[in-house]
Amino acid sequence: MSTDWSYLTGLADPNVDETGGRPKITVIHRGDTETVIRLAFTQGQAMTEHTAAHPIVVLGQVGAIDFTVGGQTHELTGGTAIRVDTRVPHSLRAQTDGTATLIVVHGS
Repeated sequence: MSTDWSYLTGLADPNVDETGGRPKITVIHRGDTETVIRLAFTQGQAMTEHTAAHPIVVLGQVGAIDFTVGGQTHELTGGTAIRVDTRVPHSLRAQTDGTATLIVVHGS
């Protein structure tokens, strides 16, 4: 079995669990240089302003999620993404049910 690649599935799966005001967060893959995480929101759920210890890339999968960073709000939808440097405050709020993929870059 090869360890130099991974086939990842379930990136667009919806949040079907009762998770209150926060999205369902699921680690899909943990590698030496990156971690891939599914953020599955129901409409209105949010992640309040926070920072990340490593650079991140957030890719829209389905639905519409507002991503606020640097005083600007960007709509994440399928086919869009945003990259954020280490320790930059940002927040997310779901306009609709939606899913995004978070890639945490923690190695070189």
